[in-house]
Amino acid sequence: MRTSPAAFALAVIFAATAATAAPDPRYVAEAGKDAPKAVDHPQTGRYEGSHILGQTVKAFDELTMASAAAEGKSYDSKKKFAATVTASGKVTRTLYVSPAGRSSLEVFKNHRDALVAKGYAPAFECAKEACGEAFFAIKYRWDNKQAQPLAPGYTQIRNLLIQAAFDAVIDVRYALLKKGDSYAALYVAVNRGGSMGAYSEVLNDRPTALIEMVDAAGMEQKIVTLKADVITSDIAKEGRAVFYGIQFDFDKADIKPQSEPQLAEMAKALMMDPKLKVFIIGHTDNQGKLDYNTGLSQRRAQAVVKALSTRFGIDAKRLTARGLASLAPIATNRTEEGQTKNRRVEMVEQ
Repeated sequence: MRTSPAAFALAVIFAATAATAAPDPRYVAEAGKDAPKAVDHPQTGRYEGSHILGQTVKAFDELTMASAAAEGKSYDSKKKFAATVTASGKVTRTLYVSPAGRSSLEVFKNHRDALVAKGYAPAFECAKEACGEAFFAIKYRWDNKQAQPLAPGYTQIRNLLIQAAFDAVIDVRYALLKKGDSYAALYVAVNRGGSMGAYSEVLNDRPTALIEMVDAAGMEQKIVTLKADVITSDIAKEGRAVFYGIQFDFDKADIKPQSEPQLAEMAKALMMDPKLKVFIIGHTDNQGKLDYNTGLSQRRAQAVVKALSTRFGIDAKRLTARGLASLAPIATNRTEEGQTKNRRVEMVEQ
């Protein structure tokens, strides 16, 4: 039997498409091994056959977790979680990819039951439509680097696999669990489709699980308060003094009480030289959008100016607030250590 030219052409196109869709063996190999230095959290373990795509660990940080369903449509700019909980402590975020053919329910229940067995009590749970249409779009997006557990030293392939996780999903499941002041947030869904080509193909029909653990712990007090004489000396020599002792609430311009000693020393330095006029400059790292961080750093600088003038009696005419966001780094933003150094307040001589 002879094959018609049209049928032959269709067969060629189908074969080419199938070849293109085949997962790249390099990507498959990367997804089949744990990320460098990543280990299971002792409270969670792992689902059999799973591997850690990515993991970040911070000795002390804040994490905001959903404690209610999402409101709004996926495309709605005003979409949000109806309620959230913010907790601080040691924050570990681990992204697992599980074997194909398993359901998100099975992976979810295994992790949930393991946490309950360790003494965690469910505070909120939802599944599928009950989580809200926009839940996955708020929780984890391919274009939201802050949502992704990307650590320094990962290969480009691994970074893109992490971005592809949860790009297009079905059977969303989520639970927030609590044990004392510690929290666990469990987010599981099955990847289906996705817009990232071969990277999405590697994850297709495989459940991915993002497990976020906040272990309550006290923050190590490592910030040294800059004394007034050092402030004046730094300004005389370098034209500026750099402060890490001014602390703010997460994503806000509210100055924390532990900042009081540093504010007092700043005021004392200004009293020592009544003619000194300064800029109070707020700086951030490069996480998040520049426009937003510029506004946040400006509000934080203004909060310091207000504190110095209203609480310590410094003439407000001597103080000018400026927010520079991440435009003047003093270290690389590619590492957590560098980001920490860049989050600071400065006093610069006018």
